[in-house]
Amino acid sequence: MTQLLSPSAEKLIEAFCGLVNENQKFVLTTHVNPDGDGLGSELALSRFLKKLNKESTILNYSETPSNHLFLDKSRELKKFDPEKDVRLLLDADVLIALDMNNSSRLRAMEKYFLESKAKKAIIDHHLEAQDFVDYQLVDIDSPATGEIVYHCLVACNAALIDKEIAEGLYAAIMTDTGSFRFPRTDGDTYRIAGHLVDLGVDPNYVYHKLYEENSLGRTTLLGEMLSKVQLAYAGRVSYASLTLEQLERNHVIPDDVDNFVNQASAISGVVVTLFFLEMENGVKISFRSKGEIPVNDLAKRFGGGGHKNASGARLYGTSLSETVKTVLRETVLILPDHA
Repeated sequence: MTQLLSPSAEKLIEAFCGLVNENQKFVLTTHVNPDGDGLGSELALSRFLKKLNKESTILNYSETPSNHLFLDKSRELKKFDPEKDVRLLLDADVLIALDMNNSSRLRAMEKYFLESKAKKAIIDHHLEAQDFVDYQLVDIDSPATGEIVYHCLVACNAALIDKEIAEGLYAAIMTDTGSFRFPRTDGDTYRIAGHLVDLGVDPNYVYHKLYEENSLGRTTLLGEMLSKVQLAYAGRVSYASLTLEQLERNHVIPDDVDNFVNQASAISGVVVTLFFLEMENGVKISFRSKGEIPVNDLAKRFGGGGHKNASGARLYGTSLSETVKTVLRETVLILPDHA
């Protein structure tokens, strides 16, 4: 195994291990529309806590995307119900938010998360963390929150990491590194993946379940989206959109299309990709870029954020067509030779 950390990171992880050892009741959560990094990190940490004989509950605002359900064999991922689950947040000793750094991404859970007297922590790798917790375990150089969680578990008690915990960590790291190909995927990441495989993870199985077991509706919807991909700015920008009607007709939930933006970027000459998803009360936007183009700067213009090459935003009270026009108009500002 590997544990290549800076002294400051080691100090943060030492404090996290103290938080774990000194408390009993934990509630874990992640951002709205969760991805593999958030879900895998939650499951791995929750299982680790239970092996320490701690009480651990996972509460998420959103449903779990269908292609991630294989990770949750014991059905630990629970969708937040305000009529039943508020007490869990208020009575917890510790609340931990994973793969997120802004309380607004908790949606209906935000009020109760902030009101709770529990100690609060985030484990995350995104830029510009909001100050709403007692402990910030943030490493913006890490390619995935799952990698940070791995370092935490190794430091707290490496012997407890079994195959089930390792599978959650592997899924978290694999998804947020784009199957180990995105920037910041370094030798440390591969060494961690190797350790997780040594613990019993089957990479072929995890990849297959995440990316090769789609419903007919999702496959049809992807085809509809790809058939409508358009180019702008001399072919350097690709963009596509999906409507609520398309999702409903194909029996697909919004969380099941998160990876569609990457499919729209696989075009020669394209350096920025935009994906627009119509929601009940607005539009969700996914931004992707190649090289040094900072799509997080573009996302910030629309109240979002994320990584330099992968970011997102959510707009309310606006139409899909108007959002596409507005974002496209601003996109020129991040292109290398914009006027």
